[in-house]
Amino acid sequence: MFEVVEENKNVKTIKVSLDHKAIDEARDEVYEDISKDIKVKGFRPGMVPRNLINTIIGMDRINSLIKDQVADKAFHMLMHDYFKDINEIDAVLPPKVKSVELGGTADVLFEIHAFPKANIESMKGIEITIPDFGSPDEEVNRTIKELREEKAILIPKKADQSAQIGDVAEIEYVDLTGKDPEKKTLEIRIGEPKEGTIFSHIIGKKVGDEFDFTSTAENTDNKTSLHVKLNELYSKKLPDLDDNFAKMVDEKYETFDDLKATLKNDFDKSLDKVIVSIKRDRILNELVNKTKIDVLDSTIDYFMNYLVDQKKADKVYDKELKDEFHGDEKAYMDSIKNEVINYLKLEGALKSIAQEKSLSVSDEEIFEEAKRDYEESKISDERLKIMLKKDPALYSMIRRELLSSKVADELLKDAVVTVEKNDEDEVIEDDEENDESEGEN
Repeated sequence: MFEVVEENKNVKTIKVSLDHKAIDEARDEVYEDISKDIKVKGFRPGMVPRNLINTIIGMDRINSLIKDQVADKAFHMLMHDYFKDINEIDAVLPPKVKSVELGGTADVLFEIHAFPKANIESMKGIEITIPDFGSPDEEVNRTIKELREEKAILIPKKADQSAQIGDVAEIEYVDLTGKDPEKKTLEIRIGEPKEGTIFSHIIGKKVGDEFDFTSTAENTDNKTSLHVKLNELYSKKLPDLDDNFAKMVDEKYETFDDLKATLKNDFDKSLDKVIVSIKRDRILNELVNKTKIDVLDSTIDYFMNYLVDQKKADKVYDKELKDEFHGDEKAYMDSIKNEVINYLKLEGALKSIAQEKSLSVSDEEIFEEAKRDYEESKISDERLKIMLKKDPALYSMIRRELLSSKVADELLKDAVVTVEKNDEDEVIEDDEENDESEGEN
């Protein structure tokens, strides 16, 4: 019933043989389906004679449909009888039908493109770098600054007071080009009066003042002309950073120190997760660079064609070709090829290291990870278990993510991690000092 007829590197050709009964069943199913769909005067749906169907559809088409039906039966047998466990299938993509021969029996040849074996150079002592995220205090101060801006009190300015940097203005504007004659209102915070911005026109104006403003979109000749009227003008009073401010943010905070401690704790937890993720990503990138594979070109072509078909089905192929590759199809295909090769390298390396280090992922781990992923969806445990059982793709995706994390963590034990120095630290500190003084004035 099953016979391996050829093996070449990572590709195995398997012949699935079915008895003549399977051919008869496939033929009956094809005629039954056509008879239900075809409309012939004088015959009810499902009652059209086969000889008439042969004349209308043509025998070449009929035989092609029968082969497709036989191939489906053979595929089902291959997946459920040859592979005892769906997770055993170490294939890049589903088995590919190579040929279908109908005679006394039906012989269907499938190509199975397995992940190629990986040859990995030593990863011991490899160096990876991670960004310098600065001190927690800097992030806490940024967050407090944002919260302070949110809680600021808007104080209407007097009629004789003009607009200044930091004020909040309510403007009314209309498009002078006539494309949109409707008047609209907008609330803006007045920033630096850089050339070409509305702020350079609005600073110094008072409530009731009107002016025309023209701007040109960056890197284009597209111009926008507006007539603007200053309706309202407010200065901002920032709250003092004290215990009352903490209660304004949330009544659960008794003191300003409580607020700062909570913000720091939340930041530390969030940062820890980010750093772990970055470390894993970068060590896996190095793993790809250190991995070589011996793979048939036909596997790469098969995978590339699959990705191209997916991109076209998702209607992103033409957009990516135009936006990212400026219509250069060769460069686009080279990029997809590189993506495929790197994917095959990584998957082969992950499997190799997992086997060497006896790393595995249990069903319980997959379930717990799925619970975290779907926590906000409020899905019951029983329903989630059914989802994982009925959706092999979801199960495999979570399993793969967990396994790659375990492999990455194993590799990081022997890696050297360095922190990139942020040259902008000093500038950021200076900017914060300026912002702070501005808010207090």
